[in-house]
Amino acid sequence: MSYLVHLAYFRPSGRFLAYASTSIARDTLIDIWAEIVEMRRIGELPGLRPKAGRDLLILVDVANHPERRLHLIIPPFVNDDDITPIRVPVLARGHKDHSAPVVRIPLDELPVGRTTTRDVIRPENDDEKTPVDRPPAAPKPLPPPDEE
Repeated sequence: MSYLVHLAYFRPSGRFLAYASTSIARDTLIDIWAEIVEMRRIGELPGLRPKAGRDLLILVDVANHPERRLHLIIPPFVNDDDITPIRVPVLARGHKDHSAPVVRIPLDELPVGRTTTRDVIRPENDDEKTPVDRPPAAPKPLPPPDEE
């Protein structure tokens, strides 16, 4: 079964960056979360440019799942999780031939910096704008003090 997954991206400081959603055809929440982790690892997160988002905190919500739980995905503290040891085959996602290994590249070797608002893909329709696109609200003036 395919579930609609809602994602909220936050910078490492905790500041909100953008919303996105995607459809994932997995049955369990753990498999859905693992799919999002893999998308983050290879830089294919929805709503962001390719290779962006590897440094973001991602809040995952699968609203229609019967066992709904919010889940927070954080980037690894050590870059070693993206390095495949020599002679360990890693199969391509969704690849039918189990003999096709994938070569993983260490994070340090990718020319990817910090994810910014320039990495967010802007929607064509104004109704789908994220809060990042909206101008900040003007501060409300304070009422004059009552003098009696």
